[in-house]
Amino acid sequence: MIRIRRAVPAAVAAALVTLAACSGGGSTPDPSESLRPTARPAAAGVDDVAGAKASPRCAAQVKTLRMYAVANLNDVARSGKAYLEKAHPGLTVEIVATAPTYTALVQQLSADRSAGQRADVAVAGFDVLPTFAAQLGAQELSPRLLRASYDQRMTPLGQVGGRQIGIPQQVSTLALAYNLDVLERAGVDPATLTTTDGVIAAAERIRASGQDIQPIDIPTGQGFAQWTLNNLASSGGVPIQDDAGRPRLNTPQARAAAQFLARVASYGPQSDSPTSQGLPRFGIRKETAMTMVTVATLAGGLRFIQDQGERGFRAGAVPFPTLPGGTQAPVAGGNALTVLAEDQCQREMATELVVSLLAPDVIVASTESLSYLPVDTEALARLEPLYRQYPQLRAFNDLAPSLVAPPSWGGARGGELPQAMSDQVVRIMGGADIDQTLAAAQAEAEALTR
Repeated sequence: MIRIRRAVPAAVAAALVTLAACSGGGSTPDPSESLRPTARPAAAGVDDVAGAKASPRCAAQVKTLRMYAVANLNDVARSGKAYLEKAHPGLTVEIVATAPTYTALVQQLSADRSAGQRADVAVAGFDVLPTFAAQLGAQELSPRLLRASYDQRMTPLGQVGGRQIGIPQQVSTLALAYNLDVLERAGVDPATLTTTDGVIAAAERIRASGQDIQPIDIPTGQGFAQWTLNNLASSGGVPIQDDAGRPRLNTPQARAAAQFLARVASYGPQSDSPTSQGLPRFGIRKETAMTMVTVATLAGGLRFIQDQGERGFRAGAVPFPTLPGGTQAPVAGGNALTVLAEDQCQREMATELVVSLLAPDVIVASTESLSYLPVDTEALARLEPLYRQYPQLRAFNDLAPSLVAPPSWGGARGGELPQAMSDQVVRIMGGADIDQTLAAAQAEAEALTR
């Protein structure tokens, strides 16, 4: 399996960044030191260039903050804890980071809330933000409270019904990675991979080139089947959820997306897990010429392939293709930071914690490990060495203005819909009739969201 580097603990990575910048020896600096805001005049659109600070009264009053995160974000949470506890002696930031998924985190928060356990800050997957707004008491946050360097183009991804419920922290999109050596031997120009027609034409040339390799693999597990279908339909201007929150799986765009996925499946077995199956098939065993990944895994994957030396290959990546005649309107994946505290002073301190979790140093350290789209412009500038090393990543940063929020389904059983739709897409890729399966998916979606 490809050993994509796990996120270096953000506090440790921030310290390493500081050490590298100093180019000297000595003791390891306190990670909270690198998170100190820079004092400058406030920029337009924000109240303070360094981001919101709690009032002296509230800073003196609040002694404990409680933050909930999924397990793999524990290191990032610790960076915020380090900064805030140093800035406010006597404050304790408690971190609850045992939930394995965003859905499990919602269940944990709901149970703790019912038991009277206070939560001040939480990480929310984009698709469950409506649950945070409707059931978990998420407070509205003004983007004016953020640092001046925060990329305000990201804020719509954290909105629910026009209200800023969360501040995007980690943002990802879909990518198509390719083996350039295989493509060149088949006479394929990577520039033709921008549309689904171009991808199919490339797959045909690869299959006809006599190389013993499957042309393309699009993993379907972990909700990727629904994400891919929606990403393609969105490129045609009609995502699978309308503005009123209703499913629309019976559109020409959804059908065109399904036709492409069915054609892809005709080239060979498609992986389930994108990380434990799709990436090893592509990067280690060289069984596939093209594969779908998220941009968050790209840096690690490219690094691994590059480190193989002569056993590796030239790898490239492009934003996931659009439908013919479509435009890039990628459906975002990722999470946002939410403030759940209701008491005024707890809310002020919770907001300051959110600001610290979005510090440029933390964003830089995180992106160097997991190549999410940077949500901070200062961090983006400081990541230039990473983009020089892996120029394949640059194109994804240009997608920020066109990002589309993922669907968030209402209804008592709306949470079941992503998996249900993924199952229907898998059926299509297994040979099921496209029209009948999409009709069944639409009926199932309408039933689940009542």
